[in-house]
Amino acid sequence: MKTAPTYEELLAENELLKQQNRRKDELIAYLERLLHGSKSDRLASKVPVDHPELFEEIFQEAMDEKDRQVEQAAREIRKEAERRRASAKKSPSRPSKYLYGGLEERITVLMPEGVDAGQCDIIGKDVTRILRREPAKVWVEVIERPILRMKSDKNAPSPRIYQAKAPEAIIGGNHVGAEMLAQIVIDKYRYHLPEYRQVRQYADLGVRLPSSTINNWVHAVASKLEPLYEAMRQDILGSDYLQLDEVPWRIADSPGKSRKGYAWQFLDNRPQSHGLYFLYMNGSRAGTIPRAELRDFRGAIQTDGYGVYDYFELQDNVTLLGCMAHVRRKFTDAQISYPQLAAQAVKWIGLLYELEANLRERKAGFEQIAAERQAKAIPIMDAMEKWMEQVHTRCIPSDPMGKALDYAYKLWPRLRRYALDGRYGIDNNPVERMQRPSVMGRKNYLFSKSDNGAVDNAIFYSLLESCDIVGIDPLKWLTHALDNIHDDTPPEAIKQMLPYYYKKSCG
Repeated sequence: MKTAPTYEELLAENELLKQQNRRKDELIAYLERLLHGSKSDRLASKVPVDHPELFEEIFQEAMDEKDRQVEQAAREIRKEAERRRASAKKSPSRPSKYLYGGLEERITVLMPEGVDAGQCDIIGKDVTRILRREPAKVWVEVIERPILRMKSDKNAPSPRIYQAKAPEAIIGGNHVGAEMLAQIVIDKYRYHLPEYRQVRQYADLGVRLPSSTINNWVHAVASKLEPLYEAMRQDILGSDYLQLDEVPWRIADSPGKSRKGYAWQFLDNRPQSHGLYFLYMNGSRAGTIPRAELRDFRGAIQTDGYGVYDYFELQDNVTLLGCMAHVRRKFTDAQISYPQLAAQAVKWIGLLYELEANLRERKAGFEQIAAERQAKAIPIMDAMEKWMEQVHTRCIPSDPMGKALDYAYKLWPRLRRYALDGRYGIDNNPVERMQRPSVMGRKNYLFSKSDNGAVDNAIFYSLLESCDIVGIDPLKWLTHALDNIHDDTPPEAIKQMLPYYYKKSCG
């Protein structure tokens, strides 16, 4: 006969059900926020962060241990931030005139009808500027190479024959020019136009090209640019400050389905960045890839909390930095379960970002940035670390707040290191921002049909996004590169074609 549960068992079961329902509510709220809410790392609007809050006294105790140094730093940061925001509000948000600076201007003079202008003096004029656009034009260059023979050799058994050298083919067949190939690549990888849409565009211009032809051209261009890509990898690995991340790409190499692969990103985040590159190795996200790629690297590496990066913490030649933006997101998401506690963390992390904004507004030098971080940011972080040690016992480990505290506390030593050098960033948002073109492309042409196609994508995204980073026109650069790279181009000449060095050579 089954015995009735005891009071203690019912109480335990009830508590378990409450926890399960709470987790479900948190998950629903989180998903609703992703679907309908703002995705910025802001405080929940219902949390009165300007008033005394739960656990505020815990943080205050931690601050007291620093002899009020934290409180003084917080006041200074907030005061400067208020001045900065007040100054920003006074400046106009839009220019008073739009003159389309740098564009060609074609002047048309309109004289009144029925008036002899020769009988009048011009005493003034009104000027209207209208932005115009000319349609794209595709044309065919016909190259004729006459074969010449010396007249004096007309009856000679071995006459002297002359002919101009045939132009070197950009890709096999020699029937498409560098600027045409460059535009196709730019349209796909910069403006995210799938090849079938480009087929329609060219049909409207009177050129009928099958999708397979454009696809073959794109793969051929990737093969031609591969030496530039390899040179880019070696050049960026010569930096002493890299930011790393991974971006998912889908590969449809099986009938009727696709798989998730990953490309690794390596961004040169020095002040004079040489660019970035994507590395695709059969879609693997294994830690062996960055370990092999960075085996000879010396300098700082900035990453999120993905576990494979823990390896670099043990390397004497590497300074491993963390990402405060990822920590802030964890606490932002935890506001659904512990709104006041999570808001307290977000508020104090926001203070660190206020300091960064103040330094940018001042155009502070790297030495000054490092000094201000040591004087103001580090005391705040030390106090927050003490606060996390005291409050973590009040949170369930599986709860979003518990997870946020665990994530932040484990990474705190890495996060503090951004104060060592004014060149270092507080987060690795720059490398995450460089994922956007590949993500936009992924939404338009969905997937690669093979690993080889993904490698081609890595080549194009690496080179074209590096153009944006160094500040040059990617279409102009790509046309130049296709016209000048050949099978026998020496390595040093290839290096000088990279976007960073190309810009220097162009002045």
